[in-house]
Parts: sequence; C-alpha cells; structure tokens
Amino acid sequence: MTRIAVVGPGGVGIFFAAHLAGAGHDVVSCARRPFDRYEVESESAPISGPAAVVTDPAELDGAFDYVFVGVKAHQTAGAADWLTATCTPKTVVVAMQNGVEAVARLEPYVNGALVLEAVVYCGGTLVEPGHTINSGGGRLILPDVDASDAVAELFASSPARVSRNPAHLTEKWRKLAINVAVNGVTALTDKHIPVASEGPGREVARSILTEAFAVGRAEGADLADHLVDKMLDGFAQARGGTTSMHQDRSAGRPTEHDALYGAVVRAAERHGIPTPVNAAVGQLLAAGD
Repeated sequence: MTRIAVVGPGGVGIFFAAHLAGAGHDVVSCARRPFDRYEVESESAPISGPAAVVTDPAELDGAFDYVFVGVKAHQTAGAADWLTATCTPKTVVVAMQNGVEAVARLEPYVNGALVLEAVVYCGGTLVEPGHTINSGGGRLILPDVDASDAVAELFASSPARVSRNPAHLTEKWRKLAINVAVNGVTALTDKHIPVASEGPGREVARSILTEAFAVGRAEGADLADHLVDKMLDGFAQARGGTTSMHQDRSAGRPTEHDALYGAVVRAAERHGIPTPVNAAVGQLLAAGD
C-alpha cells in the first residue's frame, strides 16, 4: 500500500489528506495537535472518516512514498524535523505552498527527494484539528514530469482534480499574480476580496498585477496585459470572500509576505525590472508582522 504523509494538515492539507485516505491509501497526518477524524464540509467534495495522526516526528515508522506539504511558506523551517523524518531520495514531495520558490525552499530538508511544486486552488478554513470548510476548488496543477502522473493517479477515485500541465510555469505565475493582487490589499485595508476590484484598491491591485505580469513574462510565463482587468473584474464576484493573509493579519499571525511579494521582487531583480508597488506592499506587511 502506498504510504503518504501530510505535513501541515491545515485548511487545505486536510482536504487532500481526507480524500487520499478515502481513496484507500495509508495516510498519516503530521500535526501539532491530535485528532482522530477527517471532516471536510464542502458542497462539491464532502468527506469524513478516520484519521491516523502523529504529533512527534519520533513516532514515525520509516519513510514515505509521497509527502504532501501544507505548511505555509514561512513555516517551512519549523517543519524541518517532519520533512527529514518522512523523506528519502525515493520520496516524491508535493509542495502545496504559495509562491514560485517552493523547490528551493524545501530541498534543504527533504534528503534528496524530488519536489513537485503544485499550483493550488482550494479554499479551506480550518475549524478545528481535522475539520475544514472547503469553500471551493480542490485542484492541484503539477509540473510536466512523469512523477506528476503518479501523483494524479493517487486521486483517481476522488473528486479532487490533480493533473500534469505543460504550461505549469504560466500557471505558477498566474496564481502568484492573483495572490499578490488580493492578499496584501485585503490585509492592509481589513476588507474582503472585492476591495481589489473597485476604487483605490483596484488601482493598487492593477499596479501590482502589471508588475507581476512583467516579471512573470521575463521568467518565461505567458501572461498578457489584457488579462489584468479581467482578473480585477473577477475579484468583484468574491463577495464576503477573504484571503489567508487577511485572516493571518486579523489574528495577529505572521504573514506570507516574503513568499509572495518577496518572490516577485527577487525575480524582478534578476531581470532588472522595477517593481516598486510590490516592494512597498511587502515592506508594509513585514512592518506589521
């Protein structure tokens, strides 16, 4: 039986852990707090069932075939013991993290395992350990490599949508652009996602997107500027919707500003592209952490 570990079973991690377990795989959730059941509230992909959970890396018995990483980017170093305990060079690691730098971020901790950077579309809010509310999605877009097919096969009997995509680089930068457009604006204004579609918030989000698109294109992504307004208009549909960064800021937790805005700025510096708005938003978020 395929052995799978989920490091960081939060709002998103629980969704995929529960559906992997429901598909009959041997799944262990590596968590700070114990729980014994998965509960996914979802209109499109509800599931509940027993959960195997460990709260100490020393409790793990051997390495795993697959490791799904659900901790946020800035929490990666804190999960190092879990990653070292679960990975060997034969392990495939699926990074379910925001940004475009997950491979470099995780490689120091995974004992030579192959790291696949997933583009994640899965709205999840953790209610309590093991219990998440899925507000939509449940999709992982993986790189165009053979190992991605094996990961997709793990979910073949589940409603989760996991696939290999030849345009993975474009998908990564499109998702990063969305994230930088809405996360900082919602966190800094203490408002829901539509703030990035109207008035001053839209103008800031437009500048952020335009800069991110330019950097993404320099990195090789296919991102046309005419998509900027389409994205901004789309944010208006998320009435009542929030972002993880807004939630973190409201709760007084550190934010993922470096994995988002820092990633744009670092890539921009490689290409000599100015990104003053992304830099400023990242600095303001850092000052508030």
